[in-house]
Amino acid sequence: MRTLYLMLLSIALAGCAGGIAGGAAPSVKWVANSKTDSFTDISSCAVTVGSLYTSNGVFTMTNKYYPYIEVVNGDLRVGVKSGGRFLIPVGDVQLRVDQNKAWTISTSETPLDYVPEGQLKAMQAYAPKDPQQQQIVENAYKTAMDAAARSMSPFTASTGEKAKSILKEMRSGKTLIYRTVGLNQAASTTGEYVLDQSLEVALRQCGIQ
Repeated sequence: MRTLYLMLLSIALAGCAGGIAGGAAPSVKWVANSKTDSFTDISSCAVTVGSLYTSNGVFTMTNKYYPYIEVVNGDLRVGVKSGGRFLIPVGDVQLRVDQNKAWTISTSETPLDYVPEGQLKAMQAYAPKDPQQQQIVENAYKTAMDAAARSMSPFTASTGEKAKSILKEMRSGKTLIYRTVGLNQAASTTGEYVLDQSLEVALRQCGIQ
């Protein structure tokens, strides 16, 4: 009886493996993902890619970076973000569409969505009592905090006319390559994606013109 059970189990497993191997794997493509922050009510819609595509969704991986286009409260952003469950800082990045000149996007131009205010309020207790000097100290402290927040941001993105120009190249291009940029050195190319029809489909789903 035990031998018969093992034979039937082996046949069942072989059938499952054959079904997975024989099935067509979902192709890599650009997808749209919309969300609304439950605390701030800020809505956003992002067009991006992933590492693993299944019939149920697209998944990214920790320690990997992905190009993306996003609209946050009507403002366009184009850049690179980290993936996976545990997000890591991105730093400066470069994007290049086909043989066009490469775009460099620095952390200094990355928009800030969240900057903790607790440290600033704690610092104010030790600031000079003179209002003018207090304002100078607070401004310097806030500038330092903003710079630190940008350097540790899990995404690096351009906005405004620069973002529009990059997106225009992407929509008329065929291939996008991108990489992170280290201190006084260029890191190896992080990834490459085809700019196919799925990009336009995802952009329309996000209402990006």
